[in-house]
Amino acid sequence: MAKLFESSVENIIIQLRRQRLGKRIVAFENLIEKRIIRDNGTPLVEGEKAFFFCNNESRKVISVVGDWNKWEQGIDVLKPILPRSSLYYLEKEFPIDARLSYRFQAKGEDSFNDPMNPHSLQEVFGNNTYLRMPGYVDPEYIEDPGADVLPGKLLKLQVKGNSHVADREVHVYIPHGLRLRGKQHVLYIHDGAEAMTIGKFTNVLDNLYSHEPKSPKCIAVFVPPVDRHGEYMMNPKFAEWFADDLTRQVERSFKIRTDAHLRSVQGASLGGLCAAYIGLRHSKKFGNIIAQSASFWMRDREIVKLFAKCKLLPLRFYLHTGTINDALEGTREMLKTLQHKGYEVTYRETSESHNWANWSGKYAEIIRWAAQG
Repeated sequence: MAKLFESSVENIIIQLRRQRLGKRIVAFENLIEKRIIRDNGTPLVEGEKAFFFCNNESRKVISVVGDWNKWEQGIDVLKPILPRSSLYYLEKEFPIDARLSYRFQAKGEDSFNDPMNPHSLQEVFGNNTYLRMPGYVDPEYIEDPGADVLPGKLLKLQVKGNSHVADREVHVYIPHGLRLRGKQHVLYIHDGAEAMTIGKFTNVLDNLYSHEPKSPKCIAVFVPPVDRHGEYMMNPKFAEWFADDLTRQVERSFKIRTDAHLRSVQGASLGGLCAAYIGLRHSKKFGNIIAQSASFWMRDREIVKLFAKCKLLPLRFYLHTGTINDALEGTREMLKTLQHKGYEVTYRETSESHNWANWSGKYAEIIRWAAQG
């Protein structure tokens, strides 16, 4: 048994499935449970394979729902290792550098986190367990800042809308020690509240500027939507307010001097579509566009067609998408269109899906990129 314990999980399962005697079956099941304890929980990951396990005494039909199967029940169903066993499992293959969220779901019931996986993360629609494959690299600076990190100032500002756009409260981050003299790099961030709370954007800012003190500083403005779909869906009235009224109110309030090549706008999903649209219509105000998992497919790819038709604008782009049920096709099409037109584009793909964990993994690089404008 000791030799078998050190072999592959797949081999342990094969040997278990050959057993016919109850005592031997229990011994092999205990062997798997010991491996789970040794490896600090499930799934057990070896190379490109992930093994999910669940104790299923009631023998319910339980699916693993997650990023890779669009959270649909009935696709990846846990099976008993042996007909008499209450230990159920599922074997899946993923890219070696993938990071994916998932839950378990019994037929006709609400989903629940994997009880043997200690790793979970708050996302927009709840808390999910997740897996990290061996080649996955943890995001830079996402952790809570240590006691030695001097935090920036996070200040609230009430900004006025107009007859088409609602008033709202924004948060403005000023890096520690930054003296508001001369022209400044300013990064405007869509879905600002979620970027701070779920994406932990301010953690990244504090840690980055503490550990890389010579890095050029960037002021960050976190802007929440009021009517997300109505504002972000290529709304010219919102784009005009954002580019003219919002920037003027923020920059006058903090006595910031800047111009288009120092001003950036970032967004993810619909926020990424909105960022690109603002750049298209207001390149005299924003010179740097950051679009993560952007909804470029909306309205029959209208934004892609608009960039293909219009003249070359003074813009640079940072495009990022996951490759697993994310915005891959549309982002690649936008990349090809922009490169054909002659734009400067930084492009990233990650073996992840459409969520904040994916987007926040690029925040440190985005902050550096925005300060290079």
